[in-house]
Amino acid sequence: MNFILSIAAGLLSSYLFLVFFLLNKKPKILISSQISRIQFNGEQNYLFKFVNLTDSEIFDVHIELTFYKPVGTFNGSNLQGRDIKLKDNFIAYLPRERKTDQFSLHAVRIRTIEKLEETWQDESSFIRLTIIAKHALSGFNKVFVQDYSSIDRISSGKFLSGNSVELKVY
Repeated sequence: MNFILSIAAGLLSSYLFLVFFLLNKKPKILISSQISRIQFNGEQNYLFKFVNLTDSEIFDVHIELTFYKPVGTFNGSNLQGRDIKLKDNFIAYLPRERKTDQFSLHAVRIRTIEKLEETWQDESSFIRLTIIAKHALSGFNKVFVQDYSSIDRISSGKFLSGNSVELKVY
């Protein structure tokens, strides 16, 4: 009887550990709803910002930027996607926020030099930013998506530093 009780207690404690500890160890990322347009190295650049709000480091961060356009079919519409080339689309390691980090290394700006405003001509198209990240402690992945539904999401300006995803327009 004691043997069965100890096995049941072990299973219950393992289950509670899994549910209350490990399942809460997933990446948390905040993505800006704005796109920054700046001149850099003589080229027009478009920047997207996201911040690691996880209580731990994250790694294997994959970033995809896709332009979607609805196309008509006989019985409705489908989306036609085209990848937008990013200057960097993979981050091996992203630290958590630290008070001693004067450079805010947990906040990332990614960029493209593709001419978004020339491509984005109709109101039914949109851009989707997809970020896939892995929690350093649990190894669990999570997918984050931000849709930019209008060309009005693009503004000339710079992102504020740190945890802010706000854009200072000029």
